[in-house]
Amino acid sequence: MLINYIKIAFRNLLRNKSYAFINIAGLSLGLTCAMLIFALVRYHFNIDKHHSKYENTYRIVSEFVSREGGENFHSPGVPYPLGKAVLTDYPNIENLSMTELAENYFEAILSKNGEDKKFKETGEGAFVEPSFFKIFDYEWIQGGFEELKNPNTVVISEKNALKYFGSTDVIGKIIKHDGRLNLKVVGVFKDYKDNTDFAYEVMPSYASLKEYYGTINDNFGSTNSSTRCVVSLNDKFTKANWDKLMPAFVKKYRPQEAKYIHYVMQPLKEIHFSEDYGGINKNLILSLFAIGIFLIITASINFVNLATAQALKRSKEVGVRKVLGSSKAQLFWQFMAETAMITIASLLISIVLFQFGEKIAREYLNGAFQFTFYFDASVIFYVTLIILAVIVLSGAYPALVLAGFQPVMALKGKISTQQVGGFSVRRSLVVVQFAISQMLIIGMAVVTSQLSYFQNKDLGFKKESILTISLPFMPKQDVVKMNTFKNLASAVPDVEKISFSMSGPPQSGWVNSTSLRFDNRGEDEKWSTHIKSIDANYLDLYGIKLVAGRNLFPSDSIREVVVNEAFAQKLNFKDPAKIIGKKMEARGRNVEIVGVVKDFHQQSLAQTIEPLYMTTLATNYYYVNVKLRSANFQKVIKSLEKSFNQVYPESYFNHQFVDEAIQQAYQEEETMGKLINFFALVAILIGCLGLYGLVSFMAAQKTKEIGIRKVLGASIGNILMMFGKEFAQLIIIAFVIAAPAAWWIMNAWLQNYEYRISIGAGIFLLSIATTILIASITVGYRSVRASLANPVKSLRTE
Repeated sequence: MLINYIKIAFRNLLRNKSYAFINIAGLSLGLTCAMLIFALVRYHFNIDKHHSKYENTYRIVSEFVSREGGENFHSPGVPYPLGKAVLTDYPNIENLSMTELAENYFEAILSKNGEDKKFKETGEGAFVEPSFFKIFDYEWIQGGFEELKNPNTVVISEKNALKYFGSTDVIGKIIKHDGRLNLKVVGVFKDYKDNTDFAYEVMPSYASLKEYYGTINDNFGSTNSSTRCVVSLNDKFTKANWDKLMPAFVKKYRPQEAKYIHYVMQPLKEIHFSEDYGGINKNLILSLFAIGIFLIITASINFVNLATAQALKRSKEVGVRKVLGSSKAQLFWQFMAETAMITIASLLISIVLFQFGEKIAREYLNGAFQFTFYFDASVIFYVTLIILAVIVLSGAYPALVLAGFQPVMALKGKISTQQVGGFSVRRSLVVVQFAISQMLIIGMAVVTSQLSYFQNKDLGFKKESILTISLPFMPKQDVVKMNTFKNLASAVPDVEKISFSMSGPPQSGWVNSTSLRFDNRGEDEKWSTHIKSIDANYLDLYGIKLVAGRNLFPSDSIREVVVNEAFAQKLNFKDPAKIIGKKMEARGRNVEIVGVVKDFHQQSLAQTIEPLYMTTLATNYYYVNVKLRSANFQKVIKSLEKSFNQVYPESYFNHQFVDEAIQQAYQEEETMGKLINFFALVAILIGCLGLYGLVSFMAAQKTKEIGIRKVLGASIGNILMMFGKEFAQLIIIAFVIAAPAAWWIMNAWLQNYEYRISIGAGIFLLSIATTILIASITVGYRSVRASLANPVKSLRTE
């Protein structure tokens, strides 16, 4: 029986090639997009689940309670001595490892000719303790982690071992970390294919930190976001124990701030989606998952529309089969077999398309949109589930309709519109398609507008033709070397200006905050301020404007400060000039405020402009800012690299243009925009196929009507109007549904940004105009074909 179903289904599909092609094309597109989205969603929801202690692993994070009653400040970092203090006070904790993130670092390998081979690493590394590998699972190819208790040791990934040495047999080899810390390789671990938030390729021993930094701030008064602490717990000491004992722990080590600091144990399973601590926006991933479901629904709607449009053509076939003894159940499963064949054919095509899509996604997607993919039980389960869902969604309704025809009426060719499911059902389905398409178009317009706003908003400083160069990461910069490089770089003909700073451009994302004591008051202010170490050329190079007072005088040490307008306003100085000459404490020194600059954006537009003071401190500069006057940037960069290598031969020339760095800060929004654009186009394309099916149904039903109208003098325009009026109503109904839903979703998304666009009427007009245009083209093509048909043939149609 099954073979018979398949044979008949295959013959019917061959007989109706256009019907089969449209359905397979629509389902293939929908399935491909759904599979890509599933791969992305699966990646994010499976983060670190492969670790055996997943359920009992935690990260200790810092929460700073606002003293003004505002939002609390969160940091994934902890004070350097926290780990030692926790183990001393609570020895029953199963495992604890302090880690120190290493970003923008490079590794050097001494070659036979005496010259270092340098490898710039774009991923994260971390200084770790041996207990890190008792918390997280790794497979070892060579050596192990035990020797990491000693300073100047390191473990590396299989991939990096091959990159550095061409082999994994590297135990005892030496790596020079950041050009100044010699590390002996004591272990090589297998590359992990599993999804993880701890993707460290190079892991020096935590005991090496003191030599690396030169000195360690070994007190509880300083919290750096790169200093982390992870623990695994058991029944001897649980999270409940920590929650109970933590207030006393804070009071012991930070008695004066005990009310304002919490050290929270955050479960490993919550880290990835914890936005307060730099995690991914979970709603963003779920939104993409919803889009995948919508695309499957639109493809299934196409199938229903086209299948019911074909029903009238097959009514006599159904009648004959019933007269010859076929039951309703047999006819139902016959039509379901056709649906299954189309769906399986679509699946095979979508798997091929997925392979190409995955390669493109790996190349162009990153951050929240990155993913890894490999086949396992969950993938097979998902594919099976989605195929069954598509078969049921697409095939059940048309199969029930066709199997339910009365044989006498079917043989007489008197099956009516209502008997093939009712035109109102197909109208409803097309409204759903239109609504989904319009929601995606509105989303596309909002994201594109917000991204354009990011790119064009005045940030309060100049960013064009400015290059930043990273200085070696030293505990204290060598001022003599800095000045030597400045002199060499200034001699390059196309270099206009040079400045040094702690964090590169004004909007760097590098936030350094501290408490503040103003005008010799008895206690600190209840709010904190950002700090920037800059030289006297910084404001001029970036075009940052003074609104009161003067610029900083050249100095290598802290002598005076310049503040921003937000700083003055926070102290209730409505006139910035009145704060000039006031005293404040800066890094333990009582200094004078000599200038107020116009507010500029220090972080992304998601954050508000915070109070800020800037001062000179040459030993704290980590970036060179270079203003270029030539359009031939590559020639200038080569000259600067030559000068840099002359002064810092042991380091790595790492440079970036400021405008490119700022654009990268909004890479997630840009990628999201591209994804929504793509999915909107796919939804529109699938919807066009559905429209074509519905118009085909209408044309088949109105063949004689069109013939009569033409005989009575109706023009092509009149015929087109007859079809167009029907779909104009559906578009308007869909818009009434889509507009408020899309506004609610996108307005909620915009709330993530302190500086944002407003969703105006133009965006909604664009949506409905685009939908009308696309529908007009689709409907118009099929309607013109119907209106141009010979009326004589139309009137003879049975």
